[in-house]
Amino acid sequence: MEEDQNVSTRSMTEADLLHLLRDCYTPAGPNIVAAGLVRSATLTPDLDAPGASIPGVPTRFIAHITLHAVEAARASAHPAESLDTQLSAQIENRLLGLPAISRVEFTLLPALFPIL
Repeated sequence: MEEDQNVSTRSMTEADLLHLLRDCYTPAGPNIVAAGLVRSATLTPDLDAPGASIPGVPTRFIAHITLHAVEAARASAHPAESLDTQLSAQIENRLLGLPAISRVEFTLLPALFPIL
């Protein structure tokens, strides 16, 4: 994708990270950003990444994602743990495909409850 190539030729920002997360979808349909599941998405340099101490090697980052668990009752008949595992794998697959990301770390918060 063109946007992935643009990110790989310059340093990645947290805005780029949030934009990339829009490609990850909940079982109910909307992307995780639009659904309000992403609480925060931050980047820290990965000082242990291969080549991190070599001048001229682009910085690689650890993506720290804090998100709310998927509400199982509305999403499907699958257990919430299964949905959260699938969503985590989807996010990792999306982000680890970029040279700028070396690792993804998750913090899972309780599910958001709809206002009745």
